[in-house]
Amino acid sequence: MTAAAVSGDEARRVAARALASGMADDEFARACGRLLDPLRIHAPDGRTAGWMVPIELDGALLGFVQVQADGKFHRYAAFQRRPGATEGCPAAAAWLDEATITDRARTVTGPSDRLSPPVLTYDASPDRLAWAIRVVSPEGKRSTVFVAGDSAWTSVASTMRDGPPG
Repeated sequence: MTAAAVSGDEARRVAARALASGMADDEFARACGRLLDPLRIHAPDGRTAGWMVPIELDGALLGFVQVQADGKFHRYAAFQRRPGATEGCPAAAAWLDEATITDRARTVTGPSDRLSPPVLTYDASPDRLAWAIRVVSPEGKRSTVFVAGDSAWTSVASTMRDGPPG
């Protein structure tokens, strides 16, 4: 029997402790970044796989803390190319705004395709976070588009069993 996943509030507390303790080894994010609301990560079967807790500064996404479903710190991922600088960091909207994510998915779909709302999941490995958007063509062909920041790719043989939950 699998234990229930921790709440988003608990995931945020884990992320804050990881930053404060140095487990999330990013002095700039610790000193200047702002923790945003945790985002649930869905496993391909729809269960909660964990949480992504974004860290933002002035509209730039500095990185994120990934928390496992059981509440354990998993990792910190930084987008900074140089310590102490936001140049090269994606706009927070590229990872966090549903309309921006959907627009990115549209770059690899047909103009008449129907798209589901994006669901945060992963492509093959829990360390490859991406938004999954289920696509249905006018002919009924189903596929999944993954979006991660400024990248979008199609996966016909998706890890999403019946499309993203939701």
